Amino acid sequence: MSAFDALILAGGRGQRLAGKDKGWIMWDGLPLIEHVLARLHLQDKKPERILISANRNLDAYKQTGYLVVSDERPDFPGPLAGIEAGLLRCKRNRLLVVPCDTPLIPTDLHERLDQAMNDQPNAKAAYATTSDGPEPLCCLLDPLIGASLSHFLSRGHGSVISWLEDIKAVAVEFSDPDAFRNFNTPEIFDSKRST
Repeated sequence: MSAFDALILAGGRGQRLAGKDKGWIMWDGLPLIEHVLARLHLQDKKPERILISANRNLDAYKQTGYLVVSDERPDFPGPLAGIEAGLLRCKRNRLLVVPCDTPLIPTDLHERLDQAMNDQPNAKAAYATTSDGPEPLCCLLDPLIGASLSHFLSRGHGSVISWLEDIKAVAVEFSDPDAFRNFNTPEIFDSKRST
């Protein structure tokens, strides 16, 4: 099983939540960032390093004890810029990327994405998909694709899935769409489901 680093994406504007920083919204007794950190520690093996991509409330994120990275590009260009910032600091290990608003990610996320990449030695990335569609922000990346991502971003702000398709990432089917549910609307915080 390959060593890996993990990147939690917490650098967005929180537009669906009236501009709130999603990582610090409380659900089931803890802020979302703490739920995601707990799920990372339940993976098949623990990440060697955890990085948090954030563009505001940096001191609060630093209080978690993990390395905080900010976008290299101005004006919140989207999650790919956060991934780019993570890859710039990830030179050796594969990088597992997860959003901060997905507190129920599967505990076998790394194991299954890693296996898919090992099964296809030319693959530079793998991402989750479910019956509800692709989950491109739950992905595992080869550290050497940072230059490809920087080039893609410099051509314009494309979507995450279009970049993953560009680099021929492997889609890995997961059976439980609810595990990838994004907590990004006020209504969903009424739910108390936790696993």
